[in-house]
Amino acid sequence: MGLRKWRPMLLKVHRWLGLTAGLLLMLNAFTGSLMLGARPLDRVLNAQLFEVKPAGQPLPLETIRQSLVAEYGSKTRFTIRPPREPEESILVYVTSDSWQGQAHYDPYSGRKLGAREEHEGFANALFEFHSALLAGDTGKTILAFNTVTMLAMLVTGVLLWWPPRSWRGAFSVSLKGGLLRSLFDLHRVVGVVLGGWVLVCVLTGTWMAWRPVSQWVTQAAGQKQVLPPAVKAAAGPQRRAATADEMIATANAAMPGGVVGYLGLPAKPTTPVRIRKKLDDDPHPNGLSSVWLHPLTGEVIRVDRWTDLDIGTRSYAWIYPLHSGKLAGVIGVVATAAGGFLLFGFGVSGTWLWWLRRRMRAGKA
Repeated sequence: MGLRKWRPMLLKVHRWLGLTAGLLLMLNAFTGSLMLGARPLDRVLNAQLFEVKPAGQPLPLETIRQSLVAEYGSKTRFTIRPPREPEESILVYVTSDSWQGQAHYDPYSGRKLGAREEHEGFANALFEFHSALLAGDTGKTILAFNTVTMLAMLVTGVLLWWPPRSWRGAFSVSLKGGLLRSLFDLHRVVGVVLGGWVLVCVLTGTWMAWRPVSQWVTQAAGQKQVLPPAVKAAAGPQRRAATADEMIATANAAMPGGVVGYLGLPAKPTTPVRIRKKLDDDPHPNGLSSVWLHPLTGEVIRVDRWTDLDIGTRSYAWIYPLHSGKLAGVIGVVATAAGGFLLFGFGVSGTWLWWLRRRMRAGKA
């Protein structure tokens, strides 16, 4: 009798979770799958922003930095992504009180190719909705707590599927009992077989979007979170501030090997410059290792290799590529996209089942 006794209650919980919070999960999964293709498509449709023709040697990065300061002001935070291929433009994330977005520059001429606000363009808007529901930290918190809904739906779904006596036919889909029966079988079997992979996609997304998760993991491991270092006043006589190129050269000397992923230039002189590097043994596509420099002198304050970070922060090296599928190459990306569409399909099939049953009951009344 065990599960039979609880089946009506489990069915109600599973159904109403799916028809309420589950709808948000559907949209989030669908946008995540679209985003895997939207980014490459955005680069194709807006090639004038992302692609350049190589013309001799690139200009010093300091030239771009000075252009940025002249246009956006010295109290603006810039995160510069240097080109990783000769045909790539320089991408700059701009953050100020009045404007946030991305600017693109030609590394050979220094010409500004264009700029887009944070939510401008289909790919950017899709990313902001998928990661934060277009609501910043509030949206991230909502999505994080919605993960509990996904877990509850998966558990109740498995309990509802669990064969009461024989396992014969537990994984079969009937095509002879009409649309309602076929849809019911498909929903429960696919949910049990692939629900675990969908849950991995949801959990890794929550881990990335909601910072407290990694902080809890670090605390549970008895470690302290590695925070950015403090900036001390420069000692000695005043001297010329270090250029962007000099700081990159200093970072490469302090941490040899790999490539520079990002150059983070703060808006305040009390915040360190962060040069983020992608080392050969780091699975994160952009790298998690950092060289922290004094924003004025360019002197090294601290060097953080990704393997020396606290466990919660270090975990992003695997969590991000696992969530995006890049950990397993093209196959992983395709599987991740399929997982998102699958979760969307769960919502569609579950809603359809509820609607069909509702119509049948209304017809019998």
